[in-house]
Amino acid sequence: MREAFASAYGQALADGLGEALHNAADPACLDSKKVKSAELRQRGLDLMNKWGTRMLEQSASLIDAKTYESKFAESSGRNATADLTRLEADADVKRYREIERPIRLTAVLDAVFEQFDRYAASAGIKLAAVSPLAGGNDILLTKDPTEQSEKDLKEFIATHHSPALKQFLKLSEDAADAMTAAVNPDQAEKAGPATFFKGVETDLAEICVR
Repeated sequence: MREAFASAYGQALADGLGEALHNAADPACLDSKKVKSAELRQRGLDLMNKWGTRMLEQSASLIDAKTYESKFAESSGRNATADLTRLEADADVKRYREIERPIRLTAVLDAVFEQFDRYAASAGIKLAAVSPLAGGNDILLTKDPTEQSEKDLKEFIATHHSPALKQFLKLSEDAADAMTAAVNPDQAEKAGPATFFKGVETDLAEICVR
């Protein structure tokens, strides 16, 4: 989460959250708790790092590791996991992953803020939505690196045809399919904003947002 928030897009989200907290926090409460308005951005960032990490960990727990390994080996061979790890040391693969990483970090941030905003709304917390999915934030759209990174990836793949990169892309696709197949359907169906953010009210109350 911290790496994701260190990006320009993450910082723009932190700015948006800080503004939302500033508008929602009760001034009298802030005075009584000796919390300065200038502190709200950092307090919000700390809160989202904590709860975002919690969400990622809980999401990962929905995946059955044995099922994943079985499905991956079934589609790509019994050494698939080891092969994928080995290929990560290849120069072309390293560069590919560097270009792709902003896409993955942005997806994580979007998922976390979407669930947070949905929970805040359902729990009656008076806090404006920050997620870009809520719409209306042009600054976030200009900071989102996804479109440019996807373009860079296409250009990179078009000009790099190493066997290692080709194998890595195939194994990555198979691994993603195996991971999807390994998700516990019953638990996934029950998972929602409250699964990840129930209890965040306590932390928000500490900065006078209710």
